[in-house]
Amino acid sequence: MSAVAKPRAVSEEELRTWGARIRDPSAPLVERAHAMWGLRHAREPLATSLLAAYVTEVFPPEPASNALLQHEAAYCLGQRGDLSAVTDLEAALRDSRHEPIVRHEAAEGLAALASAPGVDVEHIKRVLTEFRDIDIVAVAETCEVGLGRIAWLQRPNKTPDPAAVLAEAEFPNTIDPSPAFDPDATPSMAELRRILLSPSSSLFARYQALFSLRNAAVVSTNDSTSSKHFSEVVEALSEALAAPGSALLRHEVAFILGQLSIAQTGDALIERLNDQQEAPMVRHEAAMALGEVAGSAEAGEGDCDANSLSVRARQALLAGCKDPEPVVRDSCALALDMADYVASNDRFQFAEVPTY
Repeated sequence: MSAVAKPRAVSEEELRTWGARIRDPSAPLVERAHAMWGLRHAREPLATSLLAAYVTEVFPPEPASNALLQHEAAYCLGQRGDLSAVTDLEAALRDSRHEPIVRHEAAEGLAALASAPGVDVEHIKRVLTEFRDIDIVAVAETCEVGLGRIAWLQRPNKTPDPAAVLAEAEFPNTIDPSPAFDPDATPSMAELRRILLSPSSSLFARYQALFSLRNAAVVSTNDSTSSKHFSEVVEALSEALAAPGSALLRHEVAFILGQLSIAQTGDALIERLNDQQEAPMVRHEAAMALGEVAGSAEAGEGDCDANSLSVRARQALLAGCKDPEPVVRDSCALALDMADYVASNDRFQFAEVPTY
């Protein structure tokens, strides 16, 4: 289970230093990302304001603009649960100067904030509905999934889900874009796989199948009698990296594989990263997941040939650092840094996360 560190207070000076660093094009990308994650976890309201400023005041082709970092800033705003970010995320979603990956993350952030106490859920629904039919597919699909999540949140008498509770403990302080299927209506493992891989299923149902499989993997790693289910989950998720019909879904599959850090999925992630015909957002997420998987393999957390996998993964990420697509190139650089962190025994914490 993931440990939850105790948050500490962060001074205004330190927060503003981080805020300046994320906007400094002369700073190394890794340092800018570390500062971003410091702001992500800082409890002070100023952290929200500094993240918001980066997505509402900086646009291409300004030197400070960076699609990967600004998409991460939008993600952080959604995950922080601060209602003041609703206006800023809406502004980022509406602004066509932003790259589609940034606008997608702004939409997802709005949907994440829909579960925050005191939020104007109806306003968020109106905004997501407005953009559900936009001609940018990833943004439109994000709004579709977000509206599905809100409809689920508003359903009365939801059945408690022990697997979801276990997953929340495993991945603390993370708001999923979709729930799993209700425990009293969860399809079989074979049916979950069928739904996930079927472009004829609704996108929200495919997301629910994905998170049901994610939760099943978490349960399996905590229950030695569930090894068969674990193998089935690994096979389904690896296959879903190439699932037809939605790049958004494939990018979420890669994100979940990064969460789970399953060594057996490393080669499928390498294949997705190397596919020049794949959408950049999918290749980006495959790179980030590969960093987690490679680091876990090097740390001895995997159960396959860790050395061989880590070599292949690092070779793919190093090659990706020269990719012509900026968001892929930048993701590979950050993924190598993450792999170093996960594999290391002497780093206190990743990035400038404000914890004791």
